Amino acid sequence: MDDKVRKWAADVVGQSAVMALVADLEQRGLAAEVIDHGAVRARNPAGEPDAGDPRARALSPGLRQEVVCRTHRGALWWWWVWSGPYRRALSELEPLCPAANTAFAGERIARVLAVPFASSPDETSGGCE
Repeated sequence: MDDKVRKWAADVVGQSAVMALVADLEQRGLAAEVIDHGAVRARNPAGEPDAGDPRARALSPGLRQEVVCRTHRGALWWWWVWSGPYRRALSELEPLCPAANTAFAGERIARVLAVPFASSPDETSGGCE
């Protein structure tokens, strides 16, 4: 298989993985969107600042997480996108999991974006007694 066909095949698989991850995240109650070729941004609506508070909207980006689908060890993987160590630094990438493992990626992203409440099962199970 020549490089052009290999790249096309990776793009098709990558786009399929992107759409599968968006669907998985939406099933978990998160808002998800494709923001670039192979990139997904997820956000937790529960973490969004009040729409009626302009100061909060200006100062708080809410709970958001980006991931990208890129090659890792010869296969497509999901990569976490983390902000760099200072304001103008490039984003840093960290491997998350193979792109085919949509459920695992969705579960991990949902954990990062979780908003614990006093009535959550973890807090009412008596673990802190």
